Amino acid sequence: MEEKRFFATLRVKAMANAAITLQDIVDKTSDLPTLPAAALKVMREVESPHSNASTIGNLLSVDQSLSVRVLRLANSAFYGLNRQVKDLNEAVVILGMKTVKNLAMVAATYPWMSRPVKGYNLGPRQMWCHAFGTAVGAQLVAKMSKACREDIAFTTGLLHDIGKVALSVWVENKIQAISYYATREGIPFDAAERKILGFDHCQVGGYLGEKWNLPEEVVLAIKHHHDPDSLMPDVPPVVDCVHVGNYLTMAMGFGLGGDGLLYGVSEESLARLGLSSAELDEIMDEFVGSYERYEELFGELTAA
Repeated sequence: MEEKRFFATLRVKAMANAAITLQDIVDKTSDLPTLPAAALKVMREVESPHSNASTIGNLLSVDQSLSVRVLRLANSAFYGLNRQVKDLNEAVVILGMKTVKNLAMVAATYPWMSRPVKGYNLGPRQMWCHAFGTAVGAQLVAKMSKACREDIAFTTGLLHDIGKVALSVWVENKIQAISYYATREGIPFDAAERKILGFDHCQVGGYLGEKWNLPEEVVLAIKHHHDPDSLMPDVPPVVDCVHVGNYLTMAMGFGLGGDGLLYGVSEESLARLGLSSAELDEIMDEFVGSYERYEELFGELTAA
């Protein structure tokens, strides 16, 4: 009887939420994640065939905080230069445009990803650890498979769960019900979200990505990082890279929240990427070392 009442309540909640749209989430959530204009412009400029150190430097110069971070990184012990770098253009040359893009995205996302995401039972920095881990994992997968550019995989991995930040307040009182339903029905967490809420964190994240005018392949990866096979036969490689990177990050226990390990890895994704089980193990072995190197590279910059 209790179980019947429980699922009757779920059905009522699902019906109540059916009228809520993705636009409602954006309009009615007071603390939505945002990306600074300078970071978005740097991201787009790096993709341009006409970009160079000067064009990137000019974009950085309009954001004092980002400029300071780039110069600090160029002058850090990590690069070991015997002179001080004061010019942004020179800093871009030293770091490389792709590293600058990654840095811009790290600096832009850390402030809101490091906060607790209560709706998904994520404490301080847990969301960040998972996003950063997925960025590193996706980049390693891209490097091993040579399926897509490593910097695109990194950026997309970093942004893959932005929908959780936006949706957190809406699931705060429903996370246990969603988890219970997923476990009872033997379905992934995102499928349980759709059943109870009418949409999932992937769809919300993709909607935000569209509003930010992110590249189409990035938006698709955010929307489908749990179900890449739904895009067949034309699955952008970055979608598979982020899917596998996300799986590796969860398997390593980085930033697990209310959805825990309720996701598996797509064998079709591995096949499309041409990754064998031995190569996946190799990526797993390299994961922690790469994560720590990136933390050393970017870690102090997230505090300023």
